[in-house]
Amino acid sequence: MSIATAVILGIIQGLTEFLPVSSSGHLVLAQSIIKDFQQPGMLFDTLLHGATLGAVFVYFRRRIVELILTPMGLISSDYKIIYFENKRFWWGIIVASIPTGIIGLALESRVEGIFSTPAFVGYFLIFTSLLLIVSDRYKGTGEVTGVKAFIIGVVQGISVIPGISRAGATTATGLFLGIKREEMAEFTFLMSVPAIVGAIILQSKHMSAVPAGELTAYIAGMVAAFISGIFAISFMVYFIKRANLKAFALYCLIAGIVAIIWM
Repeated sequence: MSIATAVILGIIQGLTEFLPVSSSGHLVLAQSIIKDFQQPGMLFDTLLHGATLGAVFVYFRRRIVELILTPMGLISSDYKIIYFENKRFWWGIIVASIPTGIIGLALESRVEGIFSTPAFVGYFLIFTSLLLIVSDRYKGTGEVTGVKAFIIGVVQGISVIPGISRAGATTATGLFLGIKREEMAEFTFLMSVPAIVGAIILQSKHMSAVPAGELTAYIAGMVAAFISGIFAISFMVYFIKRANLKAFALYCLIAGIVAIIWM
């Protein structure tokens, strides 16, 4: 894989990771038209996801530091305020991560097969389109609870399937459950942190299979994904809060049809 190819894929990952259009699906479609593209398992794709995770840490850096300090409130009175201000998100992320991890492990081998089939990605992109259209009408006023977090975690686990947008599917589910848009815009990205870290750990077994000559390309792709992700994340938070997901729904519909017919 050349550096140019890696950078292009990194930009695609960075721009689509935080938009409700399925970054994994776009990587599948892009890689299907790149001659002789190969990667050990899904290592390169997972490392690109890790790079965009860096964008989450930058954008939500203050909230993430608070969440890291939150459990200290269980043992020290010095952190009680931080605990009570962040406990809903802290427990919500933990609860959501349980079904996400179980489903992700169960689907891991099957997802690698789907990754080589652009037509499947097309069908799931159309599904994402329909999900966005319906959810765009919902304006909840509720908060994240344990039960709601668990349901959203199940959806996040299923979203490892290329073509189903993680950001779109989890946001839509939260809106269906009555969670207010401002809260869901933050929760959907913060809950992705454990999921992406887990995926990186699973795929790290393939690191030794990366040709030494491609290490520079891998790094270049990750840098491109991080930089483009920084721009995309603020853009997506803006759209979630303002109920303007129809344009993304139309894009997913068109991309899905193209993938089915021409790829």
